[in-house]
Amino acid sequence: MSRTALITGASGFVGGHLAERLASQGWRVRALVRATSSTDRLKALGVELRTGSLDDVDALTAAADGADTVFHLAALTTAPDEPTFRRANAQGTANVARAMARAGTRPRRLVYLSSYAACGPAVNGRARRMDETPAPLTAYGRSKLEGEAFAREVEPAGIELVTLRAPAVYGPGDRAFLPVFRMAKLALAPIPTGPERRLHLVYVHDLVAALANAAGVPAGTYAVAEPVEHPYPALVDQIGRAVRGKNPVHLPIPAGVLRGAGALVDRLGLGGGGVFSREKADEMLAEAWVCDLAGSHLLLPAATPLAEGMATTARWYRDKGWL
Repeated sequence: MSRTALITGASGFVGGHLAERLASQGWRVRALVRATSSTDRLKALGVELRTGSLDDVDALTAAADGADTVFHLAALTTAPDEPTFRRANAQGTANVARAMARAGTRPRRLVYLSSYAACGPAVNGRARRMDETPAPLTAYGRSKLEGEAFAREVEPAGIELVTLRAPAVYGPGDRAFLPVFRMAKLALAPIPTGPERRLHLVYVHDLVAALANAAGVPAGTYAVAEPVEHPYPALVDQIGRAVRGKNPVHLPIPAGVLRGAGALVDRLGLGGGGVFSREKADEMLAEAWVCDLAGSHLLLPAATPLAEGMATTARWYRDKGWL
């Protein structure tokens, strides 16, 4: 018998890929979408559309009623200020949890997509564990951590919770990495000076595979990523090879200049919707964004190698005329 999934954020980058994955696995897929959302892709998949928002508990309750699993992906990754992040990412998650508990036929499980930003960067070269005290650096990270706390409110209602913390996500449809690809096309790559910085990444198809698998693993909090710590210069070199067949020229940016630029942006109120700020500069300059991947094999038995994922992404950008 097919299961019913409710996805919030299904019209977004990760959510659209997840809808495709679940539909291909025989799930009946339901999506909570705004009246203004682009839904052609979801309609083509046969997704059942429910109009509403994270502010509307009644709409959330009706959408959750009878679902087996709720995949809560809807979130803001950029916002003009911390209260806006909190309304979407923290209070929105609280509303999802409240709606699930109120549903006439309660869902069995909530799968909440969180972020490495919620737990913070590595400390003293050690990958951050899921059971240690989080230390987010940004308003976005703090709002996602608060969202994790609100997600746990489903547990007293007998609903299971799986929280996935993901690093930077890339792949077809992503816009966050697109400026880096465009710089690589110009054969340039800005690199912050100082100690070599390392990070985990996850290819979008791997992340949605992990999300789908989260419907069946033991409840808990997991980090999910390709199990390779990529030095940032090696990452941009890989993007350069995917775009032009060779490494870009590295442009060193002093750490002090980066922090000063972020502080100036904050003072002038030119944060660009949270795209860059002093907090973002601190995030970029953290020694490593890596987490302990213990247990992640339950969600992601094998990950796409960076070279393969970046090459596929570059081809997609070119085919769509983005690059």
